[in-house]
Amino acid sequence: MTVTRSDGSGARRAGAAAVEFDLTAHWRERARGREGWDNAPALIRDLSARFTATVAEAIERAGGVPGRTETEFVAATWYGTSHVAEVMHEQLREAGPKWLDPEQFLHYSPHAMVSATSLDLGLGGASATLVGPDAEFQAVAHAVRRIRSGRAATVVVAEYEALTPFAAAPCPDGPGTAAGAHPKGHATALVLTAGGGRGPSLTVHRSGDGADASAGRAGTTVRTAGPGLLRLLADAAEPLVVVSRAAGLRDVLVLG
Repeated sequence: MTVTRSDGSGARRAGAAAVEFDLTAHWRERARGREGWDNAPALIRDLSARFTATVAEAIERAGGVPGRTETEFVAATWYGTSHVAEVMHEQLREAGPKWLDPEQFLHYSPHAMVSATSLDLGLGGASATLVGPDAEFQAVAHAVRRIRSGRAATVVVAEYEALTPFAAAPCPDGPGTAAGAHPKGHATALVLTAGGGRGPSLTVHRSGDGADASAGRAGTTVRTAGPGLLRLLADAAEPLVVVSRAAGLRDVLVLG
C-alpha cells in the first residue's frame, strides 16, 4: 500500500498486524457487579498489552521504522477504555463513602493506550487518539495527510476495541456484537512510511463528487467506512474506495 505525496513521490505501507481476543471472562466479571470491581484494572492492562504487542508486530513486519523518535502515532476507537469508566460510574453510585482505585485512572483516558505503547516502543513523534464511529476513517486520512504534506516520514495507524456491556447495549450497529454473544476484542496496526515502494496507492480526496469520481478511477464500487476499516485496508488486494460515514463530509479514501 503506497501513499501518494503531493509532489508525486510515493510512500508505502510497510507492515500490518491484527489480533482478536475473547472478552467472555471480562463480561462475566462485569456481571458480578461489586464483586468483580477489583478485576477491572487487570483486564485493562491486558488490553493495553495486546494493543502494544499488535503495534510492535506491525513494526517488526515493516522491518523496523527509521527514526522511532520521530515516528508519529494515531489511533482510533469507538469507546476507548470504557471498562474503567463503567466501573467508576458504578462505584460512585454506591451508597456510603465514595472510593476509587487510583490505579484505574492510569487507564481511564482513551489516549492512555497510545501513551503506554509509545513509551514501551520508543515512538516519540506527535500522537493522537480519535474517538467515535468515524474514527478509523479519520485516523487513516490524518496519517495520509501528514505524509503527503511532508510533516512525517512514518505514521503508525492503529485501532482497538473491547466493548463493555454498558457500551454495547445502546449501539446495535457498533463494532460487531452477535445477538446473545459476547463481542470480541480486537486491535489492528498499520505502518505507513514515506518513500517509494510497490503496491496500491492510498490517497485522500475531497470534492463534490469525490466518491463517484474516485470509484471510476479505481475501477470498483464505493463502500462506506465502519468498524474494521483498518483490517480491511490491511487485507485488501484489490482497488477499494471508502467514503466517510460522517454526515456532510466528502472525504474519500482510495486504495488502488
